[in-house]
Amino acid sequence: MYKVIVLACLVGNPQMCWEYHDRRGPYETYERCQQRAYEMANDIGMIHNGTMMPKQFKCVQLKGTQL
Repeated sequence: MYKVIVLACLVGNPQMCWEYHDRRGPYETYERCQQRAYEMANDIGMIHNGTMMPKQFKCVQLKGTQL
């Protein structure tokens, strides 16, 4: 199982960044986690009207019942 985290930063100040944690998952496969990361990245860009852009994501493999 995998959990998605997306890092997004302000376009005007790339040192100001936030982590976005997915609330839908966890996901069975890395591929599905990666798909969700791209969905979240698109949503972040739209919600912030292009002032905040995703820089990277990671799919964290969970151990046991960890979220």
